Amino acid sequence: ETYMNSVERLIHYSDKLEVEAENIIPDNRSPPGWPARGEIHIKNLEMKYGTDSPLVLKGISVDIMAGEKIGIVGRTGCGKSTLAMSFFRIIEPTSGSIIIDDVDISTIGLRDLRSNITIIPQDPVLFNGTISNLDPFNEHSDLELWDVLHRVHLTKISSLTTKKQSKVILSISDQKNNKQEPIMLDSPVKENGSNFSQGQQQLIAIARALIRHSKLIIMDEATASIDFKTDHLIQATVREEFKNSTVITIAHRLRTVIDYDRILVMEYVVEELAQLLNTIE
Repeated sequence: ETYMNSVERLIHYSDKLEVEAENIIPDNRSPPGWPARGEIHIKNLEMKYGTDSPLVLKGISVDIMAGEKIGIVGRTGCGKSTLAMSFFRIIEPTSGSIIIDDVDISTIGLRDLRSNITIIPQDPVLFNGTISNLDPFNEHSDLELWDVLHRVHLTKISSLTTKKQSKVILSISDQKNNKQEPIMLDSPVKENGSNFSQGQQQLIAIARALIRHSKLIIMDEATASIDFKTDHLIQATVREEFKNSTVITIAHRLRTVIDYDRILVMEYVVEELAQLLNTIE
């Protein structure tokens, strides 16, 4: 009987689950370098999790200019993370559209979409490997990797003799043991980044976005489970390093987005899109 339950589930997964859209649509590829600006237009977006389920997002229309920093706040269950997932088409919209740099994202393949925008989630996915896995396809030099790690305040270069040096000792703050431990670019990263603190995992995720030169970054409650000091460091890094990129941050704390350009306050529908000063008042 136990085995038959397993067979039943396999049949359900193979026959009844909705299949995602195509990875690549040959006749409708995203333009080279897309998105180059990070300009977003959301028009009458509505989403729900099932045919008979109520709408989670209802009639959202928002225009976001290139390079803007937008904070999204609201109580649990109001649809903040659903809105974030909509940019990656994890869930397809019931109606409406999202247009990024003049491209309706529903018209391109999922690989073209997801490989060109960046999400920094609350729990970043870190695979078994090394620090240099920031660049899994070896598209960048070691010097570029050192640079982004240094820019996110994750490392201090303690030995740098030549650009050709392949193994440069770095020091990384081990917040768990309150000490500095020297590591190298080929030092191991354990599964799920278990040998790094939560804050360090977020900084590694930010470094990945930097090495990719992302023009659109989605942060989904990325700092919800870390202390205020680390939150402040991460937000300062985002503001400095992504000042020419569009950043959408779903915030657990209002102070996380206190100096963003605009705040999107959500209930089950959009209630207000206003300057932060007006929101606080």
